[in-house]
Order: sequence, then structure tokens, then C-alpha cells
Amino acid sequence: MKTFFKAVMITTIFSVLTRALGFVFRIYFSRKLGAEGLGLFQMASSVLGIFMTLVSSGIPLSTAKLVSKYEVGGQLKKRNQLVGSALIVALVVAVLSSFLIVILRAFWGVVLTDNRAVEILIILVPSVVFSAIYAVFRGALWGQNDYFSCGLTELVEQIFRFVLTFVMLRNITDFFVSSKYAAIAFNLTCLISALLSVFIYFRRGKIGVAKSEFKSIIKSAAPITGVRLANSLVQPLTTFIIPTMLIVAGYTKSEAVASFGVIMGMTWPLLFVPMTIIGSISMVLIPSISAMATKNMGEQIADNVQKALEVSMFISMLFIPVYLAVGDLIGIVLYNNQLSGVLLQLAGVCVLPITLCNLTGSVLNALNLEVKSFVNYLLGSLVLFACLIVLTPIIGINSVIVSFFLSMTTITLLNLRKIKQKVPSLKFTVFANSFKYTLIVAPISLTCHFVANILRHVFNYFICASISGLLCVGLMILFVKIFNIYDLKNLFALLKRKKKVN
Repeated sequence: MKTFFKAVMITTIFSVLTRALGFVFRIYFSRKLGAEGLGLFQMASSVLGIFMTLVSSGIPLSTAKLVSKYEVGGQLKKRNQLVGSALIVALVVAVLSSFLIVILRAFWGVVLTDNRAVEILIILVPSVVFSAIYAVFRGALWGQNDYFSCGLTELVEQIFRFVLTFVMLRNITDFFVSSKYAAIAFNLTCLISALLSVFIYFRRGKIGVAKSEFKSIIKSAAPITGVRLANSLVQPLTTFIIPTMLIVAGYTKSEAVASFGVIMGMTWPLLFVPMTIIGSISMVLIPSISAMATKNMGEQIADNVQKALEVSMFISMLFIPVYLAVGDLIGIVLYNNQLSGVLLQLAGVCVLPITLCNLTGSVLNALNLEVKSFVNYLLGSLVLFACLIVLTPIIGINSVIVSFFLSMTTITLLNLRKIKQKVPSLKFTVFANSFKYTLIVAPISLTCHFVANILRHVFNYFICASISGLLCVGLMILFVKIFNIYDLKNLFALLKRKKKVN
């Protein structure tokens, strides 16, 4: 019997290693390409993300859920047929997607407003097919609860991307040429990941094909893909809206592209750092909740979800005061870019809705409420677009922070409502705890920001940010303990408690 502790620890260890390496890679990548080069790569990636979503969102998640179901029932033949059928579906979608990217080149030029970004997009086309293969076999390993192999493939992928990008870009000084070579390195990385996942799966598994499984995978994957596709469509739309509205606000085209590159390529990834841990919990929750839902284990589901929400809030709140207090220093230390740090300070409050939005979405998917999740995301996206269009000409690049905060908060609230309807025994403490956390975050952030300003006269930015950041975390843990907002014993209980699914 596997324990939740073992599963979460494996995924967390790999996640921390992978994201740490990815974090270092992001720093190198941002410095090498510069704000404008990073902006072009982000633009191309926003369109590529649409087609990546078609092959690597709903299909792996649905494959994991169905494989887990067949594994529990001992239906190994049906499991193999499902994997083979999912692979065919993914490859067909990938080939069609690649074709559309190429023939719609002129259209992407209009959407991205810069032909240089389109050129990078065309180079990235092969990665769609490689990612389709990787997505299916990773989903199969995930459904088999082989978290070690899932984490290993992600870590290897990150290592190869870093090495290949570094080798290919080391002697290049032009940011546009660097962007194109980075795209080639990304293709090669996706190929390596696909081959590794295939090798690991076939060590003990097989594939087959069954017409009935085509229907199963499509029926399960379509709503999930719809949600992720909506998310991917948001990216190119924001890529179009934000620079366009910035130009309306008085920015030049170069300034608009650079500002977009800073906030989406430098600042925004830092807000997802807490997901390194929380994402591990989500990854383990989905197969287990899915299995519990099959057996109508309502009380166990409620307990899982409640504890996951509580620990997600706690982890998020450890990061928020750090960003509020020394976000400006972090931007300078990591990217040598003052704007990225200032934006990080302002965007620190977005950490909580980001984590809760992702977690609650995963829970809805595990509860077979993919369609509800999709509808909620569409409503949140409408809030995002409306705010961007109205606010960007008024407050410039800061509108991105306000718009995403309101959008993700909307989605989170709608998701929580649906979860409560599905699991009536669930007792929410989210709102009460949010108020309590807010009362201690403000004074801690101000205190640590004051300390950082004093330390600037003695130490460099790195030491100032490190000391003040650690002080933020220490004070948060202390105040959480004093006011009994979250009991750390619950975290360890969540990790150690056995989850029976048989």
C-alpha cells in the first residue's frame, strides 16, 4: 500500500529539482535574449501553446485517470488498448496542428504583430508532434502511480534543455538569432523527452488499439482540453491586447514588446514558484480522488480536498510577504532588470489566487466536473480581457497584474462553489483563513522591507534579499503558530496518512 507521503515526497523532490534547474535556466535565458528577445519568444510560445494544449493537456490527464481505473480493476488489456488508442488520437491531432501552424503563417503575423515572432513559431513546429508522444506515455505512467518515472522524465527534459540551449547560444550575441537557436534546442529537448517516456513505459507495458477506447479518451479529454485550450487562447489574445493597448497608452512598439517580455517572461514565472510544492500535491490528488469518486468515498474526498486547500494557502502565504518586501531586489539580482522587480512587488498578491485556481481546477477534473471547470474558466477569461482593454491605456503594464488577479480570483470562487456542491460534507476555511493571513502579511512585509532598506547600506542586493526574505518566512511561521491559523502538524498528517483506494 503506497502512502500519500511517499507519493508527494517523490513528486516534490523531482519538482523542486526540476523547477530549480528551470529557474536557473530562466535567468540565463532572460539575460541572454534580453527583454525584447524574450518578448518575441514569449509571443511565439503563446501561439504554440494553443496547439501544445490540444495534445498535452486533456489527453495525458484523461489517460492517467482511465489507466488508474483499469489498474484498480486489474483490466490490463483494456489499459494497454487505452494507451495505444490515446497515442493515435494524440498523433492525429499533432499532425493536423502542425499543418495549421504552417499554412496560417500570414494570420499569425497579424495576431503577433511581429514577423520575427512568426519565424520562431515555425521553427518550433516539430515540438508539437514530440510532445504528443510524450504526453500519452507520461499520462500512462502517471495513472500507474509511477511518480518516480514521471519526475525523472521532467528532470531529464530540463537538464537537456539547459545544456542544449547553453551550447547553441554560447557564442551568439544577436538576440533574434539566439531566439531561433533556442527554438531548435526546445525541439530537440521534446524529442529526447518523448523517447525516454516511451522507453520507460515499454519496460513493463504494452499498447493495443480498441475502438471503444477512442470514444473513452475523447469523451474524457475533450472538456479538459477545452479548459486548457481556453487558457492557451488567452495567451495569444493577451499577446495581442497588451502590446496594442500599451502603444495606445503611449509606448513605442519596442517598449511595448520589451515590457511584455519583462512581465510575462521574468516576473510572472516567479509567481508560480509555490506551485513546485503545491503542484506535487495536485498531481497525487487527481488519481486518488478519481478512484475515491468511483467508490463514492465522499468523506475521504472532503478530507483530502480540505487539507490540500489549507496547505496550499499556507505555502502561498510564505511567499507573498517575501515578494512584497524584497521583490524589487529579487528582480535586480536574478535578471538585472529593475522593472521586473518592481512588477514582482506589485504582483506578489497574485500568488494566492494562482495556487488556488490551479488546485481547485485539478480537483474539479478529478471529480469528473471538467465541463464545469471549463465554464468557470471562460467566465474568468472574460473578466481578464475586459480589464486589460479598459485598464491598460490607463495604468500601463500594471494592468496585467490587476486583470489576472481579478480573473483568477473569479475562477477560484466559482470552482470552490462547484466543489462544495459536489462534496457537501466539505467545510471551507478558505475565506476565514484568508482574512487572518492578510492581517499578518501587511505588517511583516513592511517590517522586512524596512530591514532590507537598512541592509542596503551595508550589504549587496543578494545578501539583503536573502536575509530579509528569510526573515519574512520566519516571521510568517511564527505568527501563524501564535495565532493558530494553520497547524503544521496537519501538513505532516496530510503527507503521512495512508490513502486506501483498494
